Amino acid sequence: RAKLIPARPAARSDLELVHSRSHARRAVRRYEGEEEAHEALGLQLGADTYFAAGESGRAALLSCGSVVELATRVVTGELSNALAVVRPPGHHCEARQAMGFCLLNNVAVAAAVARARLGVQRVLVVDWDVHHGNGIQHIFEEDGSVLYASLHRYGHGFYPGTGGAHAVGEGAGRGFSLNIPWSSAGYGDAEYAAAFERLLMPVAREFAPDLVLVAAGFDAAARDPLGGMEVSPAGYAYMTAQLRSLAAGRLVVALEGGYNLRSISSSAAAVMRVLLGDDPPPLPPAPPCRSAARDILEASRAMAPFWRSVAAALGGPQAQPRSAVARPRLSRAALRELYGTRAYPRRRRRSRWPFKWRATTPSAWRGAARRRPAWHRFMYGDE
Repeated sequence: RAKLIPARPAARSDLELVHSRSHARRAVRRYEGEEEAHEALGLQLGADTYFAAGESGRAALLSCGSVVELATRVVTGELSNALAVVRPPGHHCEARQAMGFCLLNNVAVAAAVARARLGVQRVLVVDWDVHHGNGIQHIFEEDGSVLYASLHRYGHGFYPGTGGAHAVGEGAGRGFSLNIPWSSAGYGDAEYAAAFERLLMPVAREFAPDLVLVAAGFDAAARDPLGGMEVSPAGYAYMTAQLRSLAAGRLVVALEGGYNLRSISSSAAAVMRVLLGDDPPPLPPAPPCRSAARDILEASRAMAPFWRSVAAALGGPQAQPRSAVARPRLSRAALRELYGTRAYPRRRRRSRWPFKWRATTPSAWRGAARRRPAWHRFMYGDE
């Protein structure tokens, strides 16, 4: 059911579509020792990173070239879709700087080649790695032909510290960087499915891409030691099936991060089954947690000025201003008759500290008049 495509190195001309000439040369060079490589590349590698001075550049060249080769075959119709099992990853690599275990930006180079050499007009890049793909966003942040959408942890010192909801792109690319920053750990299938259904897929359909590339880090999977998330293989299968409905099925999934081999293998296998045409296993119906709903709402508000589908979702009945909500109006005498004199005093009394008016209406009436919070109205309406 699947065809194995041999790896091939990336062409220097392809690399220079997104990387500076000097970085493209330094990243693939063979070095005599690690100190020389670190100094040339500006790498800050810790003890948890394996770097072979003589071979890592060659591995990065093969990794990048393999993603480009698969994207080329998918665009030309030789393949319907593809999964690139490659290392090292690439989404952190900037145009002039290697970082975050990434020497070359595999997905960015593939997107640039598709645009420049294959006649593709619009490319959607979805990054579900738990870390923000700063390199991909910065490379395309002024390019309106590439829509970059990322779901990642953000804040509290989480690497790399970029990808806030209001980082929407620059210049001609404003509105084409869609960041859904997760403010907490522990999110799983329900939260990722809600982000896809409420925000990512409506924007993707409105964008109408000709090609979809996925920076598929599996470090948001359950049991990953760094990600702290709980996405299951079924969750990754669901997201893949959603993206496969775009661009006439022209979809390339490229491996990025991930630090648990069992989680990577089971998640990648679930993705591959969907690419082969199998239906994804059903996800149990469950609402997202409150903090995730707030995160999705924040990202939606940032994207609303640029996408009609998002503006329409925020402008529905659930987005009505507070003044539009009908509130009960009863006379003071009627309220005293209903709840008694002590429950509804004749006049409001002011507390000494803090300087706020004390509530004078009964708690049951206050609860009936209170509106749902904004995140709840956005996700579920005013029910």
